[in-house]
Amino acid sequence: MVSFESMAQRARLEGYITNEEGNPMELVSVALQGTSVGTTTNSEGFFRLPVIEQQNHQVVISYLGYSPRQFQINLAPGEIRVINIRMEPLATQLPDFEVKETQIITSQYIRIDPSLSAIIPGPGNGVESLLKTMPGVSATTELSSQYSVRGGNFDENLVYVNGIEIYRPFLVRSGQQEGLSFINSDLVSSISFSSGGFDAQYGDKMASVLDITYKTPEKFGGSFSMSLLEGSLHLEDARMDNRLKYLFGLRHKSNQYLLGTLDTQGDYKPEFTDIQTLISYRLHPQWEMSFLGNYSRNQYLFVPEVQRTRFGTVTEVRQFTVFFDGQETDRFLTALGALSLNYDPTPNHTLQLIGSVFQTDETENFDIKGRYLLERVETDFGSSDFGQPTGTPLGVGAFHNHARNYLNAIVWNVEHKGEIRADNNTLRWGAKYQFEDIFDRLNEWSMIDSAGYSLPRDPAHSLILQDTVNTRIFLQTYRVSGYVQNSFEFQRPHGRYIATAGVRSQYWSFNSQWLFSPRLTLLYKPVWAPRVVLRASGGVYQQPAFYKELRDFQGNINHDIKAQESLQFVLGAEYNLMLWDRPFKYTSELYYKQFKNLIPYELDNVRIRYYANNTASGYGTGIDMKINGEFVPGIESWASLSVMKTEEKIEGAFYTDADGNTVPLGYIPRPTDQRFSFSLFFQDFLPRNPTYKVSMALVYGSGLPLSPPSHQKTRNLSTMPPYRRVDIGFSKELIGPNARNRDSGVFRHIESMWITAEVFNLLEINNTISYLWIRDISNDMYAIPNYLTSRLINLKLVTQF
Repeated sequence: MVSFESMAQRARLEGYITNEEGNPMELVSVALQGTSVGTTTNSEGFFRLPVIEQQNHQVVISYLGYSPRQFQINLAPGEIRVINIRMEPLATQLPDFEVKETQIITSQYIRIDPSLSAIIPGPGNGVESLLKTMPGVSATTELSSQYSVRGGNFDENLVYVNGIEIYRPFLVRSGQQEGLSFINSDLVSSISFSSGGFDAQYGDKMASVLDITYKTPEKFGGSFSMSLLEGSLHLEDARMDNRLKYLFGLRHKSNQYLLGTLDTQGDYKPEFTDIQTLISYRLHPQWEMSFLGNYSRNQYLFVPEVQRTRFGTVTEVRQFTVFFDGQETDRFLTALGALSLNYDPTPNHTLQLIGSVFQTDETENFDIKGRYLLERVETDFGSSDFGQPTGTPLGVGAFHNHARNYLNAIVWNVEHKGEIRADNNTLRWGAKYQFEDIFDRLNEWSMIDSAGYSLPRDPAHSLILQDTVNTRIFLQTYRVSGYVQNSFEFQRPHGRYIATAGVRSQYWSFNSQWLFSPRLTLLYKPVWAPRVVLRASGGVYQQPAFYKELRDFQGNINHDIKAQESLQFVLGAEYNLMLWDRPFKYTSELYYKQFKNLIPYELDNVRIRYYANNTASGYGTGIDMKINGEFVPGIESWASLSVMKTEEKIEGAFYTDADGNTVPLGYIPRPTDQRFSFSLFFQDFLPRNPTYKVSMALVYGSGLPLSPPSHQKTRNLSTMPPYRRVDIGFSKELIGPNARNRDSGVFRHIESMWITAEVFNLLEINNTISYLWIRDISNDMYAIPNYLTSRLINLKLVTQF
């Protein structure tokens, strides 16, 4: 896909850029206006920019603190034009002082281009799809937007949109049910992500923080997209002399086409709809009011018919066949409303008051019966029955799964934030009051019948139901939290420093526990290595239970639960380099996390079931690496690599050996212990016709820990097969800067239009998300894999206007 020889034959613009004293300038931006083609200068001030031949291009050269330069070029085929530019400093003389800009040191947060969310191929296009290719982030299913970071689970990740904390539904147990995530990628203007060691201004969770900022419109515009899986529309505008601004987004998705590739066949009817709006109004030059609203309706209806799953080795193949009766109906309704009032008494002083309410209404109903048959498959190539079941059953039986679950939760928030900015200092603070009102009604059970016997067997011949939960829970609590954080920059002869120190505190009325979390980050840019940035961070990260952590497998609430705690240390480095005369950046982070008061849990698909007690301690350590840059001139790609180990020791966990002795279980892998992961996001285009592009997303993750039910001795010591997936998309630009018909007729108001053919799961690998454990009357156990989606072709049209 990458042909450096053909790229070298393209027309290009190159040269050197110097400052007013004739010295080379590094990291100066050189771009073609109205396109995604651009580059930066290296340490010698040299740049090289590929240019489409025989077209007029406006070249824009810019650097912070210097007057931008613009000029027009039109190059002949194969022409190499050399031009040298001398930049002039930009200084604004005000009545009492002069303002000059300085280069900013890169922070510990990963910045992601939100426009790439429409390009990355995969069933779940969006911000989360980009996150899954970041270092330290792992995911084992394409059907869910959830992700784990550095050994944490899904509930340990913070998500903010315009400073508002976002919550997700509680009862979701599989990716098929999940639907749309809150984040509408069409509305996003910036993405900031930290996989650990984040500042005190972010809330009380242990793994990561995703900070999303929505757009601030300056004129009318929008976008429209449709595919075989989903469709979306977004509008934006600024009215009344830019005092009134609004964003509107509408999304609808149905995975019916995708779910048809699963082993379990039936009538899938998933419908997911989401509406969002952001409205801001400038009341006064110093006062602004904004409203963020969201309504989401996710409905999942499934009538299963038959499942046929084959598994095993080349010489030992088994077929598991199930005939179903019954159906599943799930509905998740969520709504969010947030009103913000911003006051800027001075250009360097900001005060904010936020009031928000989140409500979720969730219903999970299913009654599914199944009659199953486990058979051996003939593997003898010389047999006439090769590839067919032998007809000799290895196990037969039936099961019945039942649930009538209902949950309603309302979360009220009132929050104040403030910020004071000085030349080399930024002070931030915040205080928040949160009230939670939760009602949960659980009624679920399962029954397994093998060869006419109910399992587990009862000598009294009474019927025993498994996983029985029947309870009602009413919970009303409040939390008070706050933080103070100060960032200051200082210069020394050997380099520049930015230090950020802060502390968080929280009180929860449920257990009357006060939390105190100090955090510190130090960034250093040495003079002796101007392309290098070093950083170190650490602190205490405490995560109080929200609701699911309080409830055990039987539906009981633990009133003595304490906050989980993580002591974290992170060392990182960033190196900006030039390869093939193009800019690249290599980053790496080495981390160690010490856990205490952990709440053990089991992970099944995307459902987390907690033991609701603080009986575990543990650790997590690893290294994350990423290199990103212009592998192909003018467009960004990256590769990420992570190596990690996380283990826990559960108090009181033991097994009985062959001699009847009780043996402590010791340290065992945590359920999210993915030792190795690699991901790649790559873009390319035809050198002489950039209207044709290709993008590819590759993910490899080693297998997660696995243990049979009730087998304490082997708990989490086995592993599932690795998660391996490649998605690829081929795009054609129909209207846009590189297309010839941009200004024609009815399409003159359209800025760009792309059509894309995507191939999901290109290599058609059977990835396993979970297992169904089946016993026969002899008490032999079989692990039946639940496979994820197979290969599928999707068509997508994306239009911006």
